[in-house]
Amino acid sequence: MGFIGVWVLAPVPDEVVAELAAVAGPVVEAQRNDPRVRELWQQWCAAPEAVGVESTDRAATVAFDLLSGACPLDGQVEELYAAFDRVPAEWRPLMLTLVCRKGLPAAALAHGLGPERFARLPGWFGDFFLDAGQVRAALPEVLAALDLPDGERPAVERRTAEWLSDYGGGRPEEAAALLDGIGPLWQAAADAGAGLLGCMFVPG
Repeated sequence: MGFIGVWVLAPVPDEVVAELAAVAGPVVEAQRNDPRVRELWQQWCAAPEAVGVESTDRAATVAFDLLSGACPLDGQVEELYAAFDRVPAEWRPLMLTLVCRKGLPAAALAHGLGPERFARLPGWFGDFFLDAGQVRAALPEVLAALDLPDGERPAVERRTAEWLSDYGGGRPEEAAALLDGIGPLWQAAADAGAGLLGCMFVPG
């Protein structure tokens, strides 16, 4: 994976959510509903432990890479940047931009959390377009998905980090930014009455 992956979570007014969703939403849904993608999703859900740098099941690891690394919004980068430019000044401090060397942040989070927890997060592998009401409605599930018992946290952090750079070599602080940054952002967006964009892409 010779690239830099970016995942931006941006608080925006509802009208920005609606405009971007009209353009990019169908692209994400087409990816989500592709029969081959659904098959890959079921494979991962059935055996998430088969994926990873220490696994001997190379086919499962490659399949998860195909499932989680498609980045359907790569073709809408100009529209994404235009939407990010419309984040109100008072909400800009809430923006969360996660940049990983040779890795995709949302894919790493999926690998770290596992399918049961990751499925509680809205959208499809980091891509979502939620208005303010949907942000508030999703908040309890988002916080619950990221509420890791102390005994579970080290393994989740290790799995997250290993997927951030060529299936190994990801930094622990990158994993911590993923696991610790999303919940507070979501809470702050809900409190501010903001919509949220989640966009994972590889800059051109």
